[in-house]
Order: sequence, then C-alpha cells, then structure tokens
Amino acid sequence: MDSEEVPIDPLRLCREIADFVTDDMIVIGDGGDIVAQASKVIQVPRNGTWMDPGPLGTLGVGMPFALAAQKAHPDKRVLIVYGDGSFGLNGFEYDTAVRFGLPIVGVVGNDAAWGQMMRPQGMLYGEDRLVAVELNRTRYDLVVEALGGYGEHVVEPTEIGPAIARAFESGKPALVNVEIRQDRTGMKGSTYV
Repeated sequence: MDSEEVPIDPLRLCREIADFVTDDMIVIGDGGDIVAQASKVIQVPRNGTWMDPGPLGTLGVGMPFALAAQKAHPDKRVLIVYGDGSFGLNGFEYDTAVRFGLPIVGVVGNDAAWGQMMRPQGMLYGEDRLVAVELNRTRYDLVVEALGGYGEHVVEPTEIGPAIARAFESGKPALVNVEIRQDRTGMKGSTYV
C-alpha cells in the first residue's frame, strides 16, 4: 500500500483515501474492482457511513447516493470512490451538485478498463480477443471543471493526498482523477485483497 509505482497501485490510492476518512464523513463506493479494494482498506467510523450498491449492485449510484446524503446531512463531508466506468454512467450529475452548491468530493481510480469484465474475457478467450472492455484515460477532472466544479488529475502517488486535500478545501463539488494500474492479474487469479 506504499508502492511508488506509476501508474499508481490501486491499493496505494485506497490507502491515501483512507487517510482522509473522518467521523464527519459519509463514504460512497461506486465501481467494481476499486470499490472491492477500497472496502477492505477504508475504515469508516460507524455503521451507516459507508454506502455502496452491494456485490451485485448497479454501477452509477455514486452521485445519486452522494446528492441524497449531502442534502440529508449538510454538516457531513461526502466522498465518492469511483471506478472510471461507473463515473461515466452518472458523472454529469456533477452539474446537479454545482447547481445546489453541494461540496461532494469524488476520487476516480482510472485504469482505463472495465476490469471485472476484462479479466473473464481474457481467461476465456485470450487477452488478444478482448471486446469493449478497454476505455480511454479520459480526463474526467476536466469534465467536472467544465460543469463548474473543481478537478485535479493525478499520475504520481505522492500527488494523491495533496490533491484530495485541495479538492475538499475548494468548497466546490470536486473530482480527483487518479491514473491507476490496469490490473490484469485476475486473468490468473483475483485482484481482491
């Protein structure tokens, strides 16, 4: 969890996120691999402060959950841990957060892949026959900035903590887009902790 590798090790990202979790925070998981890893690393202070759709849940719930949580608990900080695929499903709801002045902070683990679909395809058909599971390293931070929020792009492990701190300090809906390693180890075994 202290790896200095680039692209960033997903567990390093999760550890850096965990450093920001406080008693006044609600953490929301929205994604596949990154949320499975985050749920093992991030310790929330009490029941009811970690939200995700469950093991067979629907991707894209991050911002809808966050909007409701922030409106219901304006005194708490709200943090979303996103996969890049899940961000793509409802990322434009940052517009809603901007319009309502909700300072929700999201962190995207951007591995440019639908990882949980990529590994089974690779195991069954071979890595040279992957279909529709590779994504671009999209600058989701720029999308959030275009909607009126705050965004940062991170490629070095030492940049993660300061970027998350600046996102919270901005007082705006914010997104930290972190380039993480595309983990294909699941083609031979599990990436889960």
